[in-house]
Amino acid sequence: MRNLLFYFLFLNTSLLLGQENFTPNKITDNQITLDGYLNEELWSSAAKVPFDIEFSPANNKPSRIKTHGYISYSKEYIYIGIDAKVDPKNIRVSVRQRDDMNMLNDDFIALRFDTFRDARNNIVLGVNALGSQLDARQINEISEDKRYDVSFNINFQSFGNITEDGYQIEMKIPFSEIEFPNGTDQIWHFNFYRRYFEDGNVIELSTQIRDRDNPCLVCQTTDIVKFNEITIKKRFELLPYLYSNISGSRSSNNQKILFNKPNGNVGIGLNLDINKNTSLEVTLNPDFSQVEADVTQIDANSSFSLRYPERRPFFNRGTDLVNFVSGTFYSRSIVNPVFASKLFSQFNKSRIFLLNAIDENSPYLVGGEDRSYEGFGGRSFVNILRYQYLINPKSRLGAFTTNRLYNGGGYGHSTGLDGLFLFSGNWRFNFEYTKSFTQEPEQDWIDSDAKIYGKTARLDGDNLDGYSLYMRLYRNTEHWRSYFYYRDISPQFRADVGFVVQNNRRWTTFFHEYINILNKPALQKFGFGTKIDRIFTFDAFYKAFSADFFTGFTTFGRTELKYTLDYDAVKTFLRRTYYHLQSHTFLLRGAPYEQLNFELEYTLGKELSVNEEVPEVGRIHKADMSINFQINDNFNITPLLRYSRLENLSKNENYFEGSILRLNFKYQFSNYLNIRLVAENNSFIDQFYIQPLIQWNPNPSTIFYLGANQNTIEEIDDITFSLFQFNRSQIFFKFQYLIGL
Repeated sequence: MRNLLFYFLFLNTSLLLGQENFTPNKITDNQITLDGYLNEELWSSAAKVPFDIEFSPANNKPSRIKTHGYISYSKEYIYIGIDAKVDPKNIRVSVRQRDDMNMLNDDFIALRFDTFRDARNNIVLGVNALGSQLDARQINEISEDKRYDVSFNINFQSFGNITEDGYQIEMKIPFSEIEFPNGTDQIWHFNFYRRYFEDGNVIELSTQIRDRDNPCLVCQTTDIVKFNEITIKKRFELLPYLYSNISGSRSSNNQKILFNKPNGNVGIGLNLDINKNTSLEVTLNPDFSQVEADVTQIDANSSFSLRYPERRPFFNRGTDLVNFVSGTFYSRSIVNPVFASKLFSQFNKSRIFLLNAIDENSPYLVGGEDRSYEGFGGRSFVNILRYQYLINPKSRLGAFTTNRLYNGGGYGHSTGLDGLFLFSGNWRFNFEYTKSFTQEPEQDWIDSDAKIYGKTARLDGDNLDGYSLYMRLYRNTEHWRSYFYYRDISPQFRADVGFVVQNNRRWTTFFHEYINILNKPALQKFGFGTKIDRIFTFDAFYKAFSADFFTGFTTFGRTELKYTLDYDAVKTFLRRTYYHLQSHTFLLRGAPYEQLNFELEYTLGKELSVNEEVPEVGRIHKADMSINFQINDNFNITPLLRYSRLENLSKNENYFEGSILRLNFKYQFSNYLNIRLVAENNSFIDQFYIQPLIQWNPNPSTIFYLGANQNTIEEIDDITFSLFQFNRSQIFFKFQYLIGL
């Protein structure tokens, strides 16, 4: 009874107050030595913030272990201390490369800042028990995969150490790295988060209550911290780089690889703050080559171009503002810019984003009803302008325009409006309307005689107008998640700076799901739901009616089992109609031990062979498997397998069969230095490659890497090569250094 009374008083007091105020003490920078131990006298007088709420799996109950955050500051820096109590034997942690998402499997803490106090977004700084960093921008989204922009970077220092009764962390965060309103006196919203493990299960703590009925997570960062008489220091950074590579090839077994002359390149970038609300990035002759190759996707049964994630930091930073539902902007459509600039301004009620680039190799993508068509052109000028106005913390409106002008004639323009509105606690509505205006270049970039609603896919100078409309109505509570989604994409809608592969459809979706989170080891969470889709074309042709039914649960060791039935009652492709296609997908994933996490997915059922001249129904078998082995605090091995086979129902043969096997080996010497090896064998195209790489990355902008690509194509001009008879080779290095002035 006494515990029940304590809990009742604790919960109701927290709910009534909802917000706490903290005024940290001000220090000089020489009062603290950053080493990951809270042994300086100043921490005893710093603002003390208890992590006293467990919001998962318990629903806002008092925390079972002690954690305290400490806040202090100087004129130019924020200092954070963390004292996290736990049995050291139960700490899960490894040395991580910066922004390694595997840190989600570690014991770590996160600090959230809402510097404008308007729930537009949260700046999230995460540090694990050994000081490894993960930073992100958390935005107002429901789905987990869109909620965090992990490409967002802040240059801060962190140190962590295991102690006899847990671990301690120290952080030093420059005010100059954070966007906030002008003024030397600042009042921000903030809170702390902690993740730890008990019997293999995740326990989540916070310094504030987490309302499961409120779909807006960034709105729940409301504790107040005050910093007085700080120094407003503007960033002025130079990013010079040097890049060089040498490549070679051979065309016979007996020939040695013949290397070309080395290639070299130099360039420079500039980052500066015009004021605390406006930043400018400019880069001349940039090198945007990726350090690590993309994981290859299987396209053997795809009629549309495949989308790959953006890995280039320049195009990732700040682009959460242009992450449109319609795909109107896709940064990887800017392939090889010789110049690019990006302006970002954030004020009390508005945000502005402007990106310009001159692209030497312009991709051209034409979406269709059942297929997409692509090619590559020459130089083009690219422009994206985005404006967003904050009506209040729960409502916003925006406008945008994108432009691409091609050398030699032709253009693609789009303009649009969008909005987001939260109301009645757990309801939200958002919309996006885009109008496109296209004049095709008269070029031979696309070789196809296909027609799209009376117009050719070939680039012959057509003038085209199109539009897209997206509307979504959500309702989220602790146990129920529902949404109604309408998409209207006209036949001639194009996005020359985006990624739109299909059009000519009016698409309605209804989704409804039940979830129950239980505070029990054997059954932590379970749920079930359905999703129904109905699609028509603009000429009222019935494209599809499908229903998905799914259920799943989570048990010991964060092990999740999920089953999905995908039933297409009606499906048309190339104006041929097929009935009663169904598939079954089984998903198993978990992280039962510190040294192991895994994900296994298997699909079987019926699917169309879309790349046959006359599409037919076949039996599909697809398997995806990835396993992460953390051998010790530094060494990690991750095998990944993707397999796909489509069987002919009437003949004893396959339309296609193949697999992609990829192995990643990484040794992390420190938070900044690692060596890794990537090997991949693709049986669909009979190709094998390996990529050894050593990388030093002491901050988000300074990077040195030295690596090589070794490729084997198993057959060239009827000559067969064995697996390790590399016939293409490249050695490369890059050094980019951040100079702060």
